[in-house]
Amino acid sequence: MVVGLIRGSVKGIRKFLRHLGLSVGMCFDDYEFTSLLRSINTRYDNYWLLGWKEHRISSTKSMFILTLIDENNKEYAIRIYVNVGVISMVIPVNSLNITDDTTGITIMMNENMAHLSGRILCITGVKVKRLS
Repeated sequence: MVVGLIRGSVKGIRKFLRHLGLSVGMCFDDYEFTSLLRSINTRYDNYWLLGWKEHRISSTKSMFILTLIDENNKEYAIRIYVNVGVISMVIPVNSLNITDDTTGITIMMNENMAHLSGRILCITGVKVKRLS
């Protein structure tokens, strides 16, 4: 009986994460990912994100550990595994359209050249564990 209740609550958290877009195969830039996590506390009444921490696994992989509380004050540890890609390119300034959305990308301009760089995070796995 207890195992069934835990599975049901973890299933609800997984459904919530899919609703947010935090599922395997989704990719975000660094800024977009952290903005999505911050929005949990302002957009949803049933869940409260206590915080998160990034752990670097290798040069191309990281793991984010989130602590989330649901409406029944149950605490969950969520591990989000991501592949980390880096975008880096140099283009002429006159071909750069600044009106496009460039969140998460750093742009440095040097005379007539623009250097663009940023991190891209692609989710490879999500694990949920109920703590209390």
